[in-house]
Amino acid sequence: MATQMKPSISSRTVGRLCVYRRILSQLLQKGSEYIFSRDLAAISGVSASQVRQDLMNVPAWGTPQNGYTTEKLLLAVNGCLGQTREMNSVLLGAGHLGQAILHYFNETQPKLKMKAIFEADATLVGSPLYGVPVFPVQELDEKICLLNAQVAILAVPESEAQEIAETLVSAGICSILNFTPARLQLPAHVFVENNDIQLSLERVAFYAGQAMSEPASQTLSEGSLA
Repeated sequence: MATQMKPSISSRTVGRLCVYRRILSQLLQKGSEYIFSRDLAAISGVSASQVRQDLMNVPAWGTPQNGYTTEKLLLAVNGCLGQTREMNSVLLGAGHLGQAILHYFNETQPKLKMKAIFEADATLVGSPLYGVPVFPVQELDEKICLLNAQVAILAVPESEAQEIAETLVSAGICSILNFTPARLQLPAHVFVENNDIQLSLERVAFYAGQAMSEPASQTLSEGSLA
């Protein structure tokens, strides 16, 4: 029976466990049989103590001589993250962003099955995308129940996000990956992961501007001392 995610595990811990899983998968493909927590920490960019603390959430044991067995640790992390069972998901929005998400999704999430796409633009409805059927958004409530979906990806205009999210929750969706700038107001039992691309771009642009202005500021300061 698959191990379910415990409510006591924070979203940050889950995020780090996902990073560890990616690293362990890559190491296993390269033939690495063992890994120490300090090496996993160095690759993932966190402290060794943080790795050890995170791994307390998974049934895995290592030894001082060899560290962890890579394959067994990967299986343990997978079990903790609940990826030993398949889940159904849906995508809201078949525009350029939605299609890019779907392409990446199909390449990286074999256990998370994309069952349907819902779109408001009638010209995009009817023709499958990457083998996934596209339905009118008006059929959302009815189809979600039939598909037994638990996860939804939101790639719709910001103005439509809240209403669509509420419909998703009423139909049984319990986790939403939100690619819109909207901050959704939903019941506490619904997990929302916000991935605001616009905000991310503004943040990197800010720090790029900071980096570009530093040499000029330093030159001005040095000149004033001359």
